[in-house]
Amino acid sequence: MSIIDRRTSQMKKKSKRLISLFLMIILALSMVTISLLQPRESNDISSEHPVPARISYMSHAPISIVTNGGFLDPNSSTGISWGSGTIDDPYIIEGWDIDAVSGTGISIWWTDVYFIVRDCFVHNGTSSYRGIYLLDCMNGNINNNTCSDNSYGIYLQISSNNTLADNNCSLNMIYGMYLSSSNNNSLSNNTCWNNDDGISFSRSSNNTLINNNCSSNDYRGISLYYDSNNNTLSNNNCSSNNNYDGIYLYSSNNNTLSDNTCSSNNNWGIRFTSSSNNTLSNNNCSSNDYDGIYLDSSSNNTLFSNRGFWNTYNGIDVVASNNNMLSGNIWSSNSYDGIYVSFSTNNTIINNNCSSNNRWGIQLWESHHNLIIFNQIRNNLQYGMNMREGSYSNIIFNNTFVDNNGAGSIYDLNHIQAIDDGTNNWWNSSTYEHGNYWSDWTTPDNFPPWGIVDVPYNISGSAGAKDYYPQTTAPIIPEPSILVLAGIMMMIFLMIGRTRKKP
Repeated sequence: MSIIDRRTSQMKKKSKRLISLFLMIILALSMVTISLLQPRESNDISSEHPVPARISYMSHAPISIVTNGGFLDPNSSTGISWGSGTIDDPYIIEGWDIDAVSGTGISIWWTDVYFIVRDCFVHNGTSSYRGIYLLDCMNGNINNNTCSDNSYGIYLQISSNNTLADNNCSLNMIYGMYLSSSNNNSLSNNTCWNNDDGISFSRSSNNTLINNNCSSNDYRGISLYYDSNNNTLSNNNCSSNNNYDGIYLYSSNNNTLSDNTCSSNNNWGIRFTSSSNNTLSNNNCSSNDYDGIYLDSSSNNTLFSNRGFWNTYNGIDVVASNNNMLSGNIWSSNSYDGIYVSFSTNNTIINNNCSSNNRWGIQLWESHHNLIIFNQIRNNLQYGMNMREGSYSNIIFNNTFVDNNGAGSIYDLNHIQAIDDGTNNWWNSSTYEHGNYWSDWTTPDNFPPWGIVDVPYNISGSAGAKDYYPQTTAPIIPEPSILVLAGIMMMIFLMIGRTRKKP
């Protein structure tokens, strides 16, 4: 990010800060007051240290603890209420209003004892100081804090096995939460809005992010950079006007993204750049200003049971990305394509639903040796499949084409359901004598093989392509495990250069 962009971002947030902070203080005080009407639980703390009732935050200077021994300094410097640093009796820092105008609000360095930081309000660090900062720490529990108007809300560096839960890290200059070279941490139920990025990782692996709300940030909801591998992101909400992406992965591998909502963002729902071997399942990526999911130079990823509706461009856009598997996804009512593949090779597109008012169901450009089978391609405004120039040696069979490009029940040269301007694409499998099902081409079937229309289906375009074995009825879709196995086997055949024999 350039200095000019950073300053522009900061100026934008300055105009919101005073009003937002005032409202957050009122809300925080109200919640604390209401909590006095109910009994406080001990949270497994020793009965020797009952949780004190309070009616408001108490002011405290910035807290700095260095090494385990730093927890033994006087309360006036550490803010510790009680504890001995064991798992059953952790050190407790709670209930403080810390103005970070002159230094990081709470910083803890080089510790491995057990501690809790909870119910604190850390603010006013602006672009200079952090809210809560852990350096080379483990066994920390950062819970129910409000960190706003700082450079970073909560920052973990080289810190592992910590828990961050129920915090509000909003209106910070850079990131709401940032993990650098920090592994095996748990982040859950945090709210991070109106930062540059809500939650951001760099070189941080084996972390778990669950049920976080990362919406309306100036850049991205959640971002993983530079070898942030083997993380799990589940049930996060990264929607509502993140200015770039809901979730972004850059050079990060072997992550699992499931059940996240990444909708109504100003660019992409989920975007990968140079990221491989990730698994995306059951994510909702709809109503984004660009694509629902975007893969750029990213290979060997598996996407299944995701959905994307009403995106301004495509449901999924695959660019310069190879050996990915797209299975069981639903891409409907997108302004351009359900699935768009360009400059990409050896991808498997199997059992997807690309229907209902996409402009094109599936489109390939400058892409080759891709396998496209068992997809539902229905009611798209133009061609159900558009095989553009530079696309060759792709295999397309056992797909169901219904009422695309205005097609009716009778073949019409003005309403053919697919176009091929590439070369040597295979619209059927000569081995199994299966083509595709075309709703406007189901008869005659007077000669064996039965179930195959006796006359090929002519496809539009410069290639002069035909489906030599159009099926009289829609193919029955096999079980998912069989589909995956079939896809893998077919891709192996493609990669060893298997040659088609035309009738």
